[in-house]
Amino acid sequence: MKPFATLVITSTTILFGVTIPVVYAQAQTPAYRLIQRDMAASNRIQVQITPGRATPISFTQTNEAIAYILVADPSRLVYTTDTDLKNGRATTIFLRAIQPLKFPGATTTSITNLLVQTVDKTGQKRLYNFDIVPVRRNTGYVGIQIANAITSGTAPRRGVASESSGIAGQQTLLIDKNRRARVDDIETGLKIAINRGYTNKSDPVVPKVQQVLSLLRNSRVTIPEAATSVGVTVEVISELGRIALNDRLLRLGQQRSSVMHWGK
Repeated sequence: MKPFATLVITSTTILFGVTIPVVYAQAQTPAYRLIQRDMAASNRIQVQITPGRATPISFTQTNEAIAYILVADPSRLVYTTDTDLKNGRATTIFLRAIQPLKFPGATTTSITNLLVQTVDKTGQKRLYNFDIVPVRRNTGYVGIQIANAITSGTAPRRGVASESSGIAGQQTLLIDKNRRARVDDIETGLKIAINRGYTNKSDPVVPKVQQVLSLLRNSRVTIPEAATSVGVTVEVISELGRIALNDRLLRLGQQRSSVMHWGK
């Protein structure tokens, strides 16, 4: 996805008036991806794990205790909790990648899922489904934090303003001073990016953007919240909206030019 990535970096540089540095292994990474509790419970959340590093999934902010854990394919993953599940006070899971093991009769997959059942102080149970994605590079976050509400720490970056709506699918994102992109614009921008070769259908960012679109159309969350929940930067979403808006402006100009030509 090099052409698309270059386009995003270039456009973002113009928008903010600063240069985005290349992120190397020693660069600082955000502490946690904050995901709103109801969104996490109703969607499959991707969790990236890196060899040699532990990745936590924490429920401390929601005051939920972990009651049960199931790894569908345990041949590549092990986990521990901050305290024994039997005492009803475990709130954090620590995931670690391991060398593949062979279990007689078991099936394996490159991306398995982790099921976590929790119970809160009122006795309400919730079931969370996490897709565990092994990666070789350092992830863009230390771990996952499930939160009652997305507050400070997940606000849109400078120059990016989002507007939620009482109706799912009507959220907008400020692209520049006078233009806002809608959810449909983001989808159109993705299609244009694929058609023009900025990215391709096999690029990992494509299904992530599609998941963002699904979240926006099925829940009342802001665009940055949806992007954060699946691990897509707001700049990528913003650039897709910009591509669609610019394409619409170009076609409108062509139509006006054609009308003026035939009117002579």
